[in-house]
Amino acid sequence: MSDNNNTTVTLRSSDGEEFEVPKEVALMSVTIRNIIEDAWDGINIPLYNVESGVLAKVIEYCKRHSLATTTNNNEAMTEEELEAWDKDFVMNMDNHELFEVIMATNYMVVQGLMDLTCRWVADMVKDLSIEEVRVFFGVENDFTEEEEAEIRRQNEWAFK
Repeated sequence: MSDNNNTTVTLRSSDGEEFEVPKEVALMSVTIRNIIEDAWDGINIPLYNVESGVLAKVIEYCKRHSLATTTNNNEAMTEEELEAWDKDFVMNMDNHELFEVIMATNYMVVQGLMDLTCRWVADMVKDLSIEEVRVFFGVENDFTEEEEAEIRRQNEWAFK
């Protein structure tokens, strides 16, 4: 690839795997769009913070959403069909993969996927107790009983 008018873009993951994707799909990432507009050498775009398995998931989402909104193809979807696809997409990820996708979409700035995955996690934890949320996110409680009691007293409204 030698110029910015190419119809495909090669993305290289942190573990060296390369993915050739349609340019309009790649442009769904603000980070990639900025690289293409500012400093792209026409060869590939390294994504040093995104492993290949996670990049494949991000690309899958971007392809589906790119195709779903294109009117002159057989892949176009109604809004309801796309919402169902999105739900299935996140439901089939385990928590580790989900968090990796969130971090990748934050780095790549793929807002639609960031919103989808964060909303999914929020829905998963919204009815959990503090202790269950700590377990879910792998957060160790490093407060003493006295410190925790004081925090609960100061923020009583949050513990109802």
